[in-house]
Amino acid sequence: MSDQNPNSTPQPVVTYRLATEADFPIIKEFYTLLNQHFYSLGYRLPHPENIGEVYLESFRRTLGKFSNAWVAEVDGRVVAYVLCRIKRVPQYMGGVLVGEISDEWVEADVRRLRIGDRLCRIGLDWMHKQGVHSVEIQVLNSNEASWKMLNRMGFEQEFRVGRLVWEEYKEDQGSRDS
Repeated sequence: MSDQNPNSTPQPVVTYRLATEADFPIIKEFYTLLNQHFYSLGYRLPHPENIGEVYLESFRRTLGKFSNAWVAEVDGRVVAYVLCRIKRVPQYMGGVLVGEISDEWVEADVRRLRIGDRLCRIGLDWMHKQGVHSVEIQVLNSNEASWKMLNRMGFEQEFRVGRLVWEEYKEDQGSRDS
């Protein structure tokens, strides 16, 4: 017995696998799109040149050790990826290993297939097997869709991060120290 409505369109078959160096060109392209999306949501750090290549270099040497990436394919086409990293926090914070779901991109035409959810869970499974104490995420304030997905997995807001760009610094107009 099938749960599918006979009049509905069949769902595509999605396969998941560990990324290889052959996937780097598409991951580079996806990260460039993700970076553009960050700025559309209010990201305020500088725009590095050749961001895709700079991004690859940030994890290339740790891949398979302290970082891993997975891709999702539909009909042989890579449509999404996730990158996870592991770090040790300082002793004054417990000195434990902490995982991070660093970056994820899912192509627009497959976003309703729960591919992002599945990729995150694959990364979470890997980090759990590596013995991490917990897993961190950073989600831009206005990225509600990502936050909702991650919150359903059990992620909870722990602290807020703000950014002051010097051009927006407001001098204290009522200082008594002058």
